Amino acid sequence: MVETQAIDDIAVYELHSGTGDGADMVFGFNGCLVSVSIFPSNGSSSKDTQEHKDRPLQDHFIDVIEKATACQDDDEYEELVDEALAVILDAGRSLFHQLISSQDEQALSKSLYHYLFPPSFHFRLEAPAPTSSVSLKTIDSSEAYTTIDIDSGFDQSIDEDLELNPDIPHFTPEDISVTEVFIHGAGTITAAVQVQGRAMFCKSRGRAGGLFGTSEAQELKRLSEMLKVFPPKAIKVPQLLGYIHHKDTQQILGFLRQWVPGRRLSDVIAAAAAEKRQKWACQIRQSIELLHQNGLVWGDGKPSNIVIDDKEDAWLIDFGGGYTRGWVGEEIAETRQGDEQALRKITELLSGGEDMSSDP
Repeated sequence: MVETQAIDDIAVYELHSGTGDGADMVFGFNGCLVSVSIFPSNGSSSKDTQEHKDRPLQDHFIDVIEKATACQDDDEYEELVDEALAVILDAGRSLFHQLISSQDEQALSKSLYHYLFPPSFHFRLEAPAPTSSVSLKTIDSSEAYTTIDIDSGFDQSIDEDLELNPDIPHFTPEDISVTEVFIHGAGTITAAVQVQGRAMFCKSRGRAGGLFGTSEAQELKRLSEMLKVFPPKAIKVPQLLGYIHHKDTQQILGFLRQWVPGRRLSDVIAAAAAEKRQKWACQIRQSIELLHQNGLVWGDGKPSNIVIDDKEDAWLIDFGGGYTRGWVGEEIAETRQGDEQALRKITELLSGGEDMSSDP
């Protein structure tokens, strides 16, 4: 029997830096959050040693992270992040495993709570010589270069701005089981979930300030408006089903909406027959017209924000705002004109006259 080593689930979420005073990297490691801080070897600035022949490695890595935070080229950014992350993992992987092994692995992999408020560990990277081994020292969160702020402090005015519907039920993250993760960051998640035995879709954030100023807040408001003006099944847009709130503070952390099983239009269009394409074009147009008749907009219109369900019907998704170059012009984003521009391009695509090279 050949033994195989399990692959660690690792994703870099955040980089922070100043101008030589230090830096840090925050990443997910097997369901937990790890923060590694790096401080100048002389206690002042990594810039002081840039011309030194025997420059300490920790000063070099402060500069690497600082360069990555300002980098505009994706490939260069990945190279810089990989350089720093490789050194951190070489020095700390066994330590991370040891600390994380004490956590409840089943809970970490299932509960929404542990995605929003994962156990966190803080370390300081030490490499005072140019070629010496790198070590990680456990530190308190107060000693870190920046604070991982996943505490959900309550601010009632934030939730008042959401104009919550009193008829919509509330659930805590502990009530929700994650079945498939689509996007996961430090204290943020977009996922398919199970709530009281029912499949749903959730978007949620576990950061202080709740949903203030986020795309999730905008999408929640739009879904709430749709619930007011459209009877069930009147429009092919997922229905708002619930709010996610913090168990102790009651702060709104996200929302639950109807789960639409299917595939994105961008994934199925190439193999679709002309008859289906025509049907989808009509359904998309009808949905957008219904939104506009009720003073609402779609926003980020594009093929990847359309789901074709198991009955071959087209649903509009993602009402969090923004725009995608090639589908909606920046100057008309979040307007009826922007939706109409996206509709024209999608209709042209469905008629066979356009490609999707600009759709991520």
